[in-house]
Amino acid sequence: MTDILRKPTPIAKIYEALSAVADDRVKMCSSESKAIVTSSARTKRYTVMISEGLYTSNDNATYWQHYAGYPIIAVLIEQGKISLPLDSQPLLKHFRNINWKRLNTDNKNHYDQAVSQFLSKTGHTNEIEKLVQNIYAQANSLPFAVKGNRKPLIKVTGAGQ
Repeated sequence: MTDILRKPTPIAKIYEALSAVADDRVKMCSSESKAIVTSSARTKRYTVMISEGLYTSNDNATYWQHYAGYPIIAVLIEQGKISLPLDSQPLLKHFRNINWKRLNTDNKNHYDQAVSQFLSKTGHTNEIEKLVQNIYAQANSLPFAVKGNRKPLIKVTGAGQ
């Protein structure tokens, strides 16, 4: 299955994935063939299914664009298939509680602008960009296939906006 091609994940999705990891929004199910990733606005839950080198997810990027969206990247990090450098833990605090949906919407879905706005508030631009480049390189070199899935999206009611 790993010979199936996929589009490379855009670098902006790595930032979103690191936020999901930093916020502990990735929950692996007991079977290890399924994970639930809660959105940064905490209003949706995405289902990531894993089977023999094939990752599926019902987030828009994966479903419509056929690349590994941030839920899949976050799951790969949780699985240890993408490794965080040992010195990355202090940087992860900058990714906590970032509402990427709002940030992207405020920037009219110009993801690079949203990332620039995020970075401008961290004071650690170079270190964070180096971390993201590391994750980006690992993600796009891993041998796995990607497919959108048709599992219904879980809307979370009563979540903070």
